Amino acid sequence: MKTKAITYLLMPTCLAISPVGVIAKGSNSIAKEVKKAAIDSLEIFRKDGVSGLADAVSDCWREPRDFCLYLDFASHHVALGATYTGIELDEYFYTASVNQRGRTWLEPNGRGQTANDQFLDAVDQVMTRTLVIHQDKMFEGMP
Repeated sequence: MKTKAITYLLMPTCLAISPVGVIAKGSNSIAKEVKKAAIDSLEIFRKDGVSGLADAVSDCWREPRDFCLYLDFASHHVALGATYTGIELDEYFYTASVNQRGRTWLEPNGRGQTANDQFLDAVDQVMTRTLVIHQDKMFEGMP
């Protein structure tokens, strides 16, 4: 699973083509999870704010899986965006905290810290693009 995730996330074409097309096809379970994490984080934030994001990520990590990593990164970006409205960034969503949770999850894969850090960077890049697309759709037509 993690090998497929690394392959998917590091594919240069993934960043070059429209992520909407890749994600909308739904043929890739990783793409579905990334899309779900982005949408969930935006909906949770809209309903329950940053504290709701922290609760959702924390609850997810109680039964660790790849989706939790994607939700963590999506929530991190949403929480960072909230700082522009004057909300203070919770330590739970500091970049170092999010990356440490990701490293802890990836450590057992035996690929080493460099490969895992590259994977986390790729997740971060893909999640950033995915969130931008879904955030625009979510708030389309709102004042």
